[in-house]
Amino acid sequence: MTSKQWRSLANIANIANIFFICLICLGITFTNNFVTTVSAATEPSTDQIIDRFEAIKNKMAKLRFCYNESCFYRNVSSKVIPPTDKNPHYTAEISAAVERPSSSPDLADYHFVYADDRWKLVKGEEFTDVADYVFIGDRYEIYSVHNSHTLSGNLDKAKEDGGIKSGYLPLYYEVLDHGNERFQ
Repeated sequence: MTSKQWRSLANIANIANIFFICLICLGITFTNNFVTTVSAATEPSTDQIIDRFEAIKNKMAKLRFCYNESCFYRNVSSKVIPPTDKNPHYTAEISAAVERPSSSPDLADYHFVYADDRWKLVKGEEFTDVADYVFIGDRYEIYSVHNSHTLSGNLDKAKEDGGIKSGYLPLYYEVLDHGNERFQ
């Protein structure tokens, strides 16, 4: 073979490589467009996301969480915050007065994030006249004014022991599935 024939053969090989690379690029482009179209078609609308959160709030508003069923929520309100440049997820809050067998009003605030196509309870606070409850995921801390002592632990253990009279526990386990939205 002459050098001209080798160059011609090398050019054909280069053209074949370029053609193959173009096919790969077209395949990637098609796949990306297809995945974007399919995921956009299956993502819930803003109204659906808000409705799902409202369903959680409505179930929570019906909870009874003391042994004698005298603990419940009053004046339950919520707000859903759409995604922003700083936070790409929907977030939401539920606030309520907590009715307990005590003489002072108790308050509760729960914080949620919408990620991976479900609402997740990320933290909560409950304030009573004798204790402050702070929950982050499946962990808790309770500060008692009676003995200036902080009690902390894991929700699974607290549920098993049954010693915490908090609205966060039934919200976390009964309304939600370990803090995650239940799918019906």
